[in-house]
Amino acid sequence: MKWIGKIVLLCIFLNSCQSVNKKNFPKANYSIIPKPQFLSKSNGVFELNENTILSYDSTQEKNVLFFTNFIKNKYGILLQNNNPKSHKKNEISFRKLNTKLNHQQIHNITIESNTISISSTTKSGTFYAVQSLIQLIELNNSPKSKTLYIPNGIIKDWASFKHRGMLLDCCRHFFSVSTIKKYLKLMSYYKLNILHWHLTEDQGWRIAIDSYPKLTEIGAYRKDSSGIYGGYYTKEEIKEIVSFAKELHIDIIPEIELPGHSQAAIAAYPYLSCTNEKFEVANDWGVFKEIYCAGNDSVFIFLENVLNEVVELFPYKYIHIGGDEAPKYRWENCEKCQQIIKKNQLKDEHELQSYFIQRINNYLKSKNKSIIGWDEILEGGIAHNATVQSWRGINGGKQAVKNGNQAIMSPTSHAYFDYDIKTTDLKKVYAFNPIPDSLNEKEKKLIIGGECNVWTEHIPDENELDNKVFPRLLAMAEVLWTNDKNRQYNEFKSRINSHYPILSNKKVKYGIEVVPCKIEVNNDNAKINLIKADQDLTLKYKWLNTNNSYTYYNDSSLIDVKSDKLIVQAFKNNTNYGKPISQLFKNHLGLSANVSYLTSYNSNYKGNKELNLVDGKLGSKDFRDGCWQGFWGKDLKCTIDLKKIKPIKKIGARFYQYNNSWIFFPKEIHIESSADSITWKKWGTVNNKKSNRLRGKNIQSYELTNPKTIARYIKIHAKNLTTVPLWHEAAGSGAWLFCDEVIIE
Repeated sequence: MKWIGKIVLLCIFLNSCQSVNKKNFPKANYSIIPKPQFLSKSNGVFELNENTILSYDSTQEKNVLFFTNFIKNKYGILLQNNNPKSHKKNEISFRKLNTKLNHQQIHNITIESNTISISSTTKSGTFYAVQSLIQLIELNNSPKSKTLYIPNGIIKDWASFKHRGMLLDCCRHFFSVSTIKKYLKLMSYYKLNILHWHLTEDQGWRIAIDSYPKLTEIGAYRKDSSGIYGGYYTKEEIKEIVSFAKELHIDIIPEIELPGHSQAAIAAYPYLSCTNEKFEVANDWGVFKEIYCAGNDSVFIFLENVLNEVVELFPYKYIHIGGDEAPKYRWENCEKCQQIIKKNQLKDEHELQSYFIQRINNYLKSKNKSIIGWDEILEGGIAHNATVQSWRGINGGKQAVKNGNQAIMSPTSHAYFDYDIKTTDLKKVYAFNPIPDSLNEKEKKLIIGGECNVWTEHIPDENELDNKVFPRLLAMAEVLWTNDKNRQYNEFKSRINSHYPILSNKKVKYGIEVVPCKIEVNNDNAKINLIKADQDLTLKYKWLNTNNSYTYYNDSSLIDVKSDKLIVQAFKNNTNYGKPISQLFKNHLGLSANVSYLTSYNSNYKGNKELNLVDGKLGSKDFRDGCWQGFWGKDLKCTIDLKKIKPIKKIGARFYQYNNSWIFFPKEIHIESSADSITWKKWGTVNNKKSNRLRGKNIQSYELTNPKTIARYIKIHAKNLTTVPLWHEAAGSGAWLFCDEVIIE
């Protein structure tokens, strides 16, 4: 009967082990991002410790080393490597997967209590399987764990798109090698495989070129309010970064801008321009008319020499040549450029740009490289082997694939992470579908993927970079990896919460998912309502100069509009959620009046729709703040109905100018009033006294006084510029008129 006792003791021991496991592993967390194409959960766990043995062949050495280094560096656990014998207990095996499935980098992970089996068709597939395994470890264990519990289950996974990228602009603001490496590691963790590295711009040339030392001596530095700002990457640093990326299965595509966005190069070598004049490296943002001269052969010699050195540094098959926002003003007024148009029987300057890009394309083709360009390269004709990156919406990508070209989708609507969260929040990024439904199957296959674009005009350092990119990068990673039929936003949100501690551990100062609350004006009673974006948030508010501390606020209440600044701070888990939101208000007679538009506002800048001009909300110098209403290429004409006759002394309207974005003050504003909408009284006309050349972001009020007036109806006619002035960098593109409020007192 002794054997019965032994069995009882063994059962007690096994049960105690299970209870220990449950104690240390209370609930399995499978919140992998991007979401696997197939995941089946099972009961039980695999225990990883110093007795765990790794079984693999020589083709898997790098991936196994990556995994063992992570376990050693993060948890201090040394694993036993390269035991060729198969073990039935406490083993992780890496095997080649033989499959007829038509998916690149397909990989399987089977996690059982005794073994973990990883199999893949490619080394990169194995690498992504390892990243999924690492995520499961970090999701289910504390950083101080010495035995790691991995929940049982089966994963079958592959990427939906082969091009899963992030663009990082290091020209407007310069980022260190350590920051680049940090982002490469984060990208690989979330299975992105392309770094689109923006290296040349109007505001700085960031890559060392031996043949042209002035590109970095002069072109890498600009004068600004802080003195001299700039920097560049040496060839040794670039080689180091490229090698580092390769170990993470990331390819780097350098962007060498041409023919536009080239003022830094022209500042270094003035003969590259149409005028041969000396220019400074640009120290402002926007589009500049100084571009490479298309009629000067020495420009092409310069670019070929530059690209020859670039090709040696970057082994991946693509070179991005930009091709966007190239104003034609200099070419239109350049005798040499006009001679090229005539000699080659080109129709116009757009075909001249196509000629320019074709020459560069042919040179790179001789170097076994293919070009990628922004969707402007479609204008005037495009090389059959060029890939189009569609940023001005998705139409450029659609046109490209209909031409038989490959396309990468990164429209401003969903993929520009330099845009504020109120313009492009997490949900909007997650809703992105790179493949338009209107394409046929052949055309859909030509869309190779997408990118999130991070332009850094207003991102001066790593902290702000983190704040802009995360958590939105996680949404884009899932969009580009996971089949859209497997994606659901609310389920993604539940998984993303598990990644915030991981991001914090990786020193990522992530931002918020959505603007915490909306500040709206009730049209019925002209009162302010705060609407929370998330029920987990609490709100506190104060009026500037009336209360120096936050006071609790019941979100269901309404606040009276007054001429002051409302400041709202959101809290989540008793900590600040995002920065304070401020809104400037103006209380006036026209609040919540009825507005009839004779010209329609643009759907991209609709503001508060028909209430926008009379809601009391004054816009900031951010024209995307939701308070400004935009009119593209047309006047603002409207009639305001105050609902009853009122005594009026003054009428004014606020307008915006930022000529970098083709937004200009109106030429003039004309005002009339009426008590019955039949007989109208002319108040007069206010002409614009500010120059259209005025740089920066500016707000101006146009006002007229007319005492002892009684009226119910107000007519406003603000005249837009018919075209952008010829001196402007993007002459002839059209003009915006932006208005936020018609103030009636």
